Amino acid sequence: MVADHSFPTIGMLWMEGSLSFLEQMCMLSFVECGHRVVLFHYGQVDNVPDGIELVSANEIHEPRQFIVNNQFKTPVPQSDIFRLHLMKKTDFLWCDTDVLALAPIPRADHVFGYFNRDTICNAVMRLPFDSPTLNAYSEYCQDPYPIRPWVEGEERKELERLKQAGELPHASDQEHSVYGPGVMTWFLRHFDELKHASPIPVFYPLPFRRAGQANDIHVREFRDAYIKEETLAVHLWGRRMRWWIANGIKRHSFLDRRLRNLGVRPGDAPLPRHGRGGLKPVEFPANLPTLRATNEEIHDATGGVVSVALLSDREDYLKAAQADLDAIAADNLYAANTPPRVGFSRGWEHYGSDPARLNALGMSLYNYADSHRSLPDLRAPKTFAEKLVIMKLFGEVPDALISDRSKYVGSASELLACPQRMWEAHIPALPETLDLGPDQYWLKGTMSHGHKLALSFPLDRTQRDDANQKLAAWHKTKTPEGFWTGEWWRATQKPLYYIEEDLSAGDRQAGTWKFWVIAGRVQLVQVDRDRGRGRIQMLHDRDYDYLADELYSPTSSTVEPRPERFEDMIRIAETLGQDLECASVELFPVGDRICLGDIMLAPVSGKHKMRSDALDQRLGAAWTGTRLFPG
Repeated sequence: MVADHSFPTIGMLWMEGSLSFLEQMCMLSFVECGHRVVLFHYGQVDNVPDGIELVSANEIHEPRQFIVNNQFKTPVPQSDIFRLHLMKKTDFLWCDTDVLALAPIPRADHVFGYFNRDTICNAVMRLPFDSPTLNAYSEYCQDPYPIRPWVEGEERKELERLKQAGELPHASDQEHSVYGPGVMTWFLRHFDELKHASPIPVFYPLPFRRAGQANDIHVREFRDAYIKEETLAVHLWGRRMRWWIANGIKRHSFLDRRLRNLGVRPGDAPLPRHGRGGLKPVEFPANLPTLRATNEEIHDATGGVVSVALLSDREDYLKAAQADLDAIAADNLYAANTPPRVGFSRGWEHYGSDPARLNALGMSLYNYADSHRSLPDLRAPKTFAEKLVIMKLFGEVPDALISDRSKYVGSASELLACPQRMWEAHIPALPETLDLGPDQYWLKGTMSHGHKLALSFPLDRTQRDDANQKLAAWHKTKTPEGFWTGEWWRATQKPLYYIEEDLSAGDRQAGTWKFWVIAGRVQLVQVDRDRGRGRIQMLHDRDYDYLADELYSPTSSTVEPRPERFEDMIRIAETLGQDLECASVELFPVGDRICLGDIMLAPVSGKHKMRSDALDQRLGAAWTGTRLFPG
């Protein structure tokens, strides 16, 4: 959908990690209403819906340290600070990621509203550049040891004395709203800007204590009870709402209706687990070394992409990475000290400096631990997931595969139908003279696997404008996805945009076929199939016998028929994977042709844990006889 530029751009913040269906629903609700939505982030963000622009939060505010509330372990104080910097540097309208839009929010200098009789909430917020409230509020939030502005007399003198003595609690140890609604309300009242506030029903019709009714009662009953004529959005009180809907979305509820209307499936982006039965902390060795590189040196080695604050949060992972790198170099494990073969490249040389290598491995350790809740054994790896971490830094990758996949296909090309590229450019705009024959095509960008859009030529003006808006949004992705996952081969090229023919249009069999080639041999055949409530992944061995193991999604014993040219598909996959440590080769049959989808060197970027531990072990055991793992 093309954004209506008469509406304000929506700015949101997600520190890092995966979005759940709740955040996806809220973001897409603004897109549906015609707003442009920009999601700022400090680390990698997964599950970002199509139509949402990703921009580094460092462009707005690069803190030296993140302020996280120690009681609830949430970055609410940091988010409260960030939105004030956003007010000063942009004309964006701030919205929390748990605000659901029902109608466009008009552009205005002042946008905020009451959430109870006396207090403003800052979940929806806009203040003009010259607002005295904004200036005073921002100055207050620069103090990591704040004293509430309404405190006076002897009480303030005593707090100032404690502050001078270093005895006043840090903002992270004060209440989680230390920079939040109460303080904002006081400044607005003090500077006579409270008169611009919207009444409760505009943004906060759902009371905090009744948040569960968005899922508990029928949508008609919910609308009758809470949604008024003036309601533009509903703040869903995310922390409480996540607890309330942890057991699922109830059919015909308000949330169920909005999720279905927006095409968001809860199973594809589940809620994180918290509380009893939630995530266990990652344990680190007791004897971690002192870092030889400073956070500033690592920050500079990443080109400023990784903030000092994020590096400070990841310090234990960096120390663990340094210990592993020292041991690997000392014993020349994985031919670390041996240059790659001619015509091949490695991450080790790509990063070039110790601080950059340290950051790359530290990010890989963080991604592994985030899903496995433990650190990988990089000195005696046994599982596929552990070996994949090593491959990212020390595995050789053919230069031809990095620079031009069509050249790499080589001898396999006789068996393959490869899509023809009809247009390409480094400039993110379709030429007005581009007029392809009537057919189905894909518009793609190289900065992300998610940068693709189906096109049907001839294009009308609306479709062309939509495509150009997509290209412009993709071009704002300054950091390739591969940077955050250690997939350096995906982060080496200048952004490229292209249109290629869609060979599968109108004649594609059900499912997507991925052949896992490990040590030159197909060890697993993965067949993905979408269902109304989520993805199904069926697994087979190279003889097409069904495997009951689960990869990253649930399986089903109702399998797809064996393709007529299955043996040819095996041969193609092994030909393409013969010079690779491992690869997931995507192929699909279309009529009597076999089409190449993608060649992924790190399935799902190595970020997710296999549902079947035994499968992880078996694939790890099969990964032998290569340059990295010769025996």
